[in-house]
Amino acid sequence: MTSAVQSYGLIWTDPDGASQASAKLFEKTAALQRRRALKASGCTHVKVVKVRPGEIPRLHT
Repeated sequence: MTSAVQSYGLIWTDPDGASQASAKLFEKTAALQRRRALKASGCTHVKVVKVRPGEIPRLHT
């Protein structure tokens, strides 16, 4: 039996109010590190979201 690799992306709001989504997929540990970096740079509403391979996170408008 093979184990499925789970990919994660991020969605956030820039300090200027623009909604953003990562174009890159991350493993969970790397996504959590990126979340901390985004928050440290002043971004808000930073969320790590599960994504399927080949997809990018969707912004919630």
